[in-house]
Amino acid sequence: MKYRQRIEGTDMTIAARLSQYLNDQSVDYRLIQHPHSHTSRESAHAAQVREDRVAKAVLLRDDEGYVMAVIPASSSLDMRAVHDETGRNGLQMVAESELGPLFPDCELGALPPLGQAYGITTLLDSGLSRCETIYFEAGDHEELVAMDGPQFTQLFMGSHIADLSKDWP
Repeated sequence: MKYRQRIEGTDMTIAARLSQYLNDQSVDYRLIQHPHSHTSRESAHAAQVREDRVAKAVLLRDDEGYVMAVIPASSSLDMRAVHDETGRNGLQMVAESELGPLFPDCELGALPPLGQAYGITTLLDSGLSRCETIYFEAGDHEELVAMDGPQFTQLFMGSHIADLSKDWP
């Protein structure tokens, strides 16, 4: 069962754990509705925002547990950079079918890029730390969270911030 929080007076929802985390951190944000999408890149286009301003979550796993890498939707994950940053050479991408138990309040494949809200070690691509505004999945395929870039970066204090992505070929 998916647990969603309805935003009063609107038809918009946000994943309950994500909403609680953002509220606990006293972060200002707004939700942007868009037509249904399947990927972060599609969400950017549907919401008419730049792909490099949309933070995409990529979940990885090895014998030590999970790691989330957060990169721009306009880029692909550089696994060598993740291995160099973490010292964990066995990290592999997690299949979408395995995400349900880890993100029970989210639609499959609509991961918010705040693994720390879910108890997951999270790495942030340094390119996102320079954005004025950041957009990311609200836990479904029809809303994006929009927030101030410096506030978004502040949520990653204590996390690794490094060059983790490369441009699409």
